[in-house]
Amino acid sequence: MVRAGRVALMSALCGVVLWPVLGAGLAAQEAEATSAELAERIAVEAGAERVSLAEALDLASRNNPGLSQSRSGVELAGFTKLSAVGSFLPSLNLGYGYSNASSGRLDPTGQGIVTTSYTAQLTGSVELLDGLRRVSDLRGANLGVRASEAQHREAEYTTAEAVKIAYFGAVASRELVRVEADRVRRQTDQLSFVEQQLELGRATRSDLLRSQVDLNNAKVALLTQQNAARRSLFSLAEAVGVTGPLAPEETADLSASDLGMERGELVDRALRGGPSLVAAQANAASAKAGVASAKSAYLPSLRFNGGWAWQNSDFPPQSRSWSLSLQGSYPIFNGFTRETNVYRARAQADQAAASERATELGLRTDVDAAAGTIEAALATIALAEQSVELSGEDLRVTQERYRLGLATILDLQASQIAL
Repeated sequence: MVRAGRVALMSALCGVVLWPVLGAGLAAQEAEATSAELAERIAVEAGAERVSLAEALDLASRNNPGLSQSRSGVELAGFTKLSAVGSFLPSLNLGYGYSNASSGRLDPTGQGIVTTSYTAQLTGSVELLDGLRRVSDLRGANLGVRASEAQHREAEYTTAEAVKIAYFGAVASRELVRVEADRVRRQTDQLSFVEQQLELGRATRSDLLRSQVDLNNAKVALLTQQNAARRSLFSLAEAVGVTGPLAPEETADLSASDLGMERGELVDRALRGGPSLVAAQANAASAKAGVASAKSAYLPSLRFNGGWAWQNSDFPPQSRSWSLSLQGSYPIFNGFTRETNVYRARAQADQAAASERATELGLRTDVDAAAGTIEAALATIALAEQSVELSGEDLRVTQERYRLGLATILDLQASQIAL
């Protein structure tokens, strides 16, 4: 008992010494502001802009770095598709030249010795047959666009989730400031109550010291939570993608509702349109197209070339010529390069198919687990609300019993901590 009294006395003295440093400003705030006003003051002092959840999501869609990167991925996939389409079109090139020399030379037409010459040529070619490589590449490019769009959609969902978590985290931090401020108020009232009981001879000096320690701890906890609430404003800004802190609107709350769908329906919807699964399916199909593209190396190719040229020593050139050619090739052996490419393409296709299967299995597990988490959270909220009500009544009863000398200060502290 003596040792416990000394510990309580030392804790109280430490609280008395430290509190003027840590909580002088807070004490003045408590005297002038309610817990709600104290919570709202944090956003004002941080210079935070108030936004609704819809406004925060809209800002994130335009400013979040992750979304910007995914949009670039979609654009890159689009240009890859454009290149695949362009491989079906003929190529056209224009060449021109001028030369001047100090000594004469035979002109390109063989008509005489000249020191200057002018040339111009227009050439074109079109690939007629390439073993269906271009067809496979175009199919793979289309699937790549689909995969990129699905990945962008998943990035949108992920960003929206992060913004909502940060937004409601800021709301929760604000509410916890109110909780800690109410705790300080209750501990202050409790200290006054214990002082009255001490004057009446129904409490001990140790009870008073314990109550003072509890009050100091409550004030420190309030300071800590205020700092956490301020950090949550910057966390919300980071999730949105802006530099200045953002604060939830004053009417934002933590109300929750059930999903309105059964788990089986949720899983079916995820398997039909889950972005991660859509992207995995597109990547698997694209890898299969890569196998077909690699096999095209075993087939012959055919290309048509044509050109028109002008050349002379006078300008504009008068000598004209044209050319047409049809060129083809059939690969016989190239040091097993084709075999290696086909094997590599098949291995990549197998890996993509396995990844698709793993994504589907993981999606089933994640959706079911998320639904279970939501159901448990809703049940926990209901039980917590009941616990708050019961703890409040328990504290009221314990205070009355303490007043009558039927409970100790430890009982009172336990009830206070429970609430």
